[in-house]
Amino acid sequence: MNRRIGMIIPTTDNSFFSALSHYSEEYLSDKGYELLLCDCHNDVVREKQYLRTLSSLCSGIIDVSGLSELNEDLLDKDFPLVFVDRRPSSNRTIPWTGNDDEAAMYEATSYLIDQGCNNILLLPGYIAEYHESPRVNGYKKALEDNDIPYDETYVLNRKGLKSSQEETRDIIMDVLSQNKKIDGIITSSDRSAFSVMKAIGELGYYAPEDIKLISFDNTPYSTLSSPSITAIDRNAKDIAYKASEILLKLINKEEVSDTNIIPVSLVKRDSTR
Repeated sequence: MNRRIGMIIPTTDNSFFSALSHYSEEYLSDKGYELLLCDCHNDVVREKQYLRTLSSLCSGIIDVSGLSELNEDLLDKDFPLVFVDRRPSSNRTIPWTGNDDEAAMYEATSYLIDQGCNNILLLPGYIAEYHESPRVNGYKKALEDNDIPYDETYVLNRKGLKSSQEETRDIIMDVLSQNKKIDGIITSSDRSAFSVMKAIGELGYYAPEDIKLISFDNTPYSTLSSPSITAIDRNAKDIAYKASEILLKLINKEEVSDTNIIPVSLVKRDSTR
């Protein structure tokens, strides 16, 4: 039997995706499988090429996808596939595991509001093809539940043309240079949060005194910043282990759940005190 598993991630230049691949390899290696990892560089054409290539080399694929839709011509309908984090639409039922991003963002936004923030800037992250963002939905709902009007100009997506650090810094420098009123920021990753911290410092702002900051991921880097960064811990190990477990069950023709939600936790640190 072919004991190779393929995995596609948007970029290795992201600590969360790197952690997913690390823990997937750890789980699969223990089960006697080897992992072939592909970095599609946030390019949907490259992702589709990797899906075709890996389907001929491997027994199954774990895909952290940037696609909005999985076309029928990409894979045989019975080929074992698990989506992680993102969930493209498809005519077939494909198991997925990840966080409830809408609930996680609702918690993050509500916490900033509880800390006195009313003008919260959201950087929800980059996805190669358009998706309706559950993070934006969670953000909107938290504002609504606290009688704060939603302003679409406070939701700023990266274009994916440069690194997350560069694009995040450019966004923050531009927004704050316009004297836009901001007292809270939520970023899609700890690396983006580092760029926020650098940008606001260059413009004479301080966290948490002027702007409170929350990031997603909760990598070790969130503790190295000064101040340390409040973060949503997405539990990458649990996601990777669950995705790998599901894929092996699919390969063995066992029943699996279509939706597998891994809980998050809000780790409170100095950037929101």
